[in-house]
Amino acid sequence: MPLVLQPVVETDMERLMEIQNRAFSTDPWNQVMFPNGVTAASKITMVEMVRKDFHDPHTVFVKVVDTDRENEIVSFARWYIYKQERPESEWNKPAEWRDWGPDTNNKALNDFIGALAEARRKHMAGKPHCLLGLLDTHPDHQKRGAGGMLVQWGINVADEAGLCCYLEASSAGYTLYRQKGFKDVETIEMDMAKYGKEGVSRHVCMIRPAKVE
Repeated sequence: MPLVLQPVVETDMERLMEIQNRAFSTDPWNQVMFPNGVTAASKITMVEMVRKDFHDPHTVFVKVVDTDRENEIVSFARWYIYKQERPESEWNKPAEWRDWGPDTNNKALNDFIGALAEARRKHMAGKPHCLLGLLDTHPDHQKRGAGGMLVQWGINVADEAGLCCYLEASSAGYTLYRQKGFKDVETIEMDMAKYGKEGVSRHVCMIRPAKVE
C-alpha cells in the first residue's frame, strides 16, 4: 500500500485533529490535559487553533496519504521553518495563555505549552532552524514508515538551507528521532501529581546539527 507525501490543505484540519486525538488517546499526559477525553467542544477549539497555525508564514503542514485507500490521510506533521534570524521581540516572550474550553484542564495544557516555549527559547532563541512542532500517526497505520517520511521531509529542508533541526520527543517518537540523527539536550518533566494523576510525563528536547558540506 503506497504511502505518499503531500502538502496539507485547509480542509484537512478536522482529519488532522482526529488523527492527533486517536494517536494520543492512551497517553497518560494527554489524559491529564483532557480528563473527560477530547469532547466535541474541545475538538472545535483544536480545529480553530490549528487552522490559525496553518496561516502562519513560518508554518508548513505535511501529510502522508495512503493511495490504496482513496488518499486517506494516515499521518501528518507541523514544521516551523525559520530560515532567517528572528528579532528578540518575536521569540523571547512567554507563551500566550489559551482557553481550550470547559472540558479541558487549562492549567495543565498551558503549563505544558509554557514549558515547551521556555525550552525553545533556551536552546534555539532566534537563530535559524527547523522545528518539528507536531507529528502524529493514526494508530491503525503506525509502523508503516509514515512518521519517518515526515521527519525526513523536514531534514531535507534543513539540509538544503544549512539549518539545524529541533523537537521535543515523546516516548513514542524518541527512537525514530534518534535514528534520524537527533541528540538529547534536555528532558522536560511534568509532575502529574500537580494535576491529580500519578507519575511524571517526560519529553526529550533533541537537536539534529546542521549538515556540514
